[in-house]
Amino acid sequence: MVAVAALVAGASGGVEARPASKVVVAQSSDIVGGFNLALACCNAGPSAALGTAESLRGAFIQDGKGEWIRDLVSDASADRRGISYTIRPDAFWYWGGRKVPVTYRDFVYTLRQIDDPATEVAGRDGYANLDPTRFTHRGSRQVTFFWRTHDCSADFPCGPFAEWQILFDQLYPGFALHGVDFNTMWTTCICGSDGKPVADGPFYLARYTPGQGSVLKANPYSHDRPKLAEVDIRIITDPAQEAEAIRSGQVDVIDVPFVQDLLTLRSQQGLRYSISPFDSLEKLELREGDARAAPTVTKGGSNVLLRAPWMRQAIMLALDRQSMIDQVYGPGTGLKPVDDLLYFPGEAGYRPDLARWNHDPAKAIAILRKHCTGGPAVPTPQTTRVWLCAGLPASFRYVWPTESAPRTTIEQIAKANLKAVGIAIVDSPLPTATMFGTDGVLSGGFDLAQWAEFTTGDPGDWYDEYRCDGTQNLTGYCSHTVETLLRGANGELDPARRAGLYERADAAMAAELPEIPLFQKPNVTISKSALVGLVPNPGQSTLFWNIQDWHWKR
Repeated sequence: MVAVAALVAGASGGVEARPASKVVVAQSSDIVGGFNLALACCNAGPSAALGTAESLRGAFIQDGKGEWIRDLVSDASADRRGISYTIRPDAFWYWGGRKVPVTYRDFVYTLRQIDDPATEVAGRDGYANLDPTRFTHRGSRQVTFFWRTHDCSADFPCGPFAEWQILFDQLYPGFALHGVDFNTMWTTCICGSDGKPVADGPFYLARYTPGQGSVLKANPYSHDRPKLAEVDIRIITDPAQEAEAIRSGQVDVIDVPFVQDLLTLRSQQGLRYSISPFDSLEKLELREGDARAAPTVTKGGSNVLLRAPWMRQAIMLALDRQSMIDQVYGPGTGLKPVDDLLYFPGEAGYRPDLARWNHDPAKAIAILRKHCTGGPAVPTPQTTRVWLCAGLPASFRYVWPTESAPRTTIEQIAKANLKAVGIAIVDSPLPTATMFGTDGVLSGGFDLAQWAEFTTGDPGDWYDEYRCDGTQNLTGYCSHTVETLLRGANGELDPARRAGLYERADAAMAAELPEIPLFQKPNVTISKSALVGLVPNPGQSTLFWNIQDWHWKR
């Protein structure tokens, strides 16, 4: 390769030429807990973006259109009995310089670790449907797993899992992990028991420095050989500094949530600017009862008023979601409120079932007047009147991450919207680490809580959030009708019948409002024009799904 004219400021303040085989990417956050994304402690985007997504690959991966494509397998299929995988003959692990074949044992080890009740996993969706004691294999490159048929429960259901392509999206190298505790491994590396890097993806994690970033090196044994020799990921937590880093040439790529300040980079020569929604729903959760939060069962008090569907309906009617979007992202983005709890706008199954609760403060007051006393007669921004409902004030504790300026703006809009209809908000911001720790939302210590939920775009991802006592259910919402429909859809391999079940489930939830969807979050990718191959991917938590295709123009 020939060198490109990309210059970066060196650590000493000088200037160094960027090698043509190297790319520098800015990342806004450090890892959370470690690199083992299967665990509840570590299942966050930063951990994937700093090395996991590039080092560990699996059976399938989603492409830029949200379609599942085969990665480490040459063939795979699912039926009423189970799932079968044929591993491609050129799939190998890199382990400290050694070349080790990917085999059925890696699939078996992965399933058994995730399925083990002692493993502190973020979720077992789909894996729990498989019986870890029953599998067959032909040679070392083919394996068939069978659906569970006994010892069935809500957490370990029997029968097929419709979203089966998402399973084994990252394999674990059991051969390299003898004697290693799965719950505590990979806090600072992706490595074997000897501390040497291990990877079956296009890169391996050569070095990680807390607070600074990662160095990824090309995996010489990857079936999809990368065109770059090295990718450096630098942590830059200040959005302004991140924008300046791409503007001045210190980094080659930034991939960040949209903020208006980034618009100044659209017209800068030598940069490619792309904005697109990704499968992350900004939402407002309403704590209506005791709930189960992964990975443990926790009990937390709730404001009993939120158990009433009419109160949740009044809250949503009071919220001006379009104003929130325009204030945070600016007008003219085309971004609209989401009115479906299972699908994103643009997906075939999207139905605007919640549109009936769009901003209408007068209607909110009409609902509240039927059940409460003492509130305002008409929506009034200056009112100090608060409704009293069954002897309880309509006052709620609103929790959001302190560090997020956009969420602070949204909370202030929500507070003003609700005040105008006689509902009081108690500001309760928390540091991000606290909010998502055991003392935050996992403890049940909120009435209203705002954050974003990342998905693959498949409606099955919401099952554990909306089912009664689901491992991701933080609200305490429980509808046996909805749970039955979602469970049926999750086990339905026929796409048309599956879509019909989801449609009925969303229609039922639209009346009950277990959560309030706000909007689909947009993302901005800005890169050097000379760097080609980057493709935004709405269903992936990192930019690196096709990093093996990145390269500099000659």
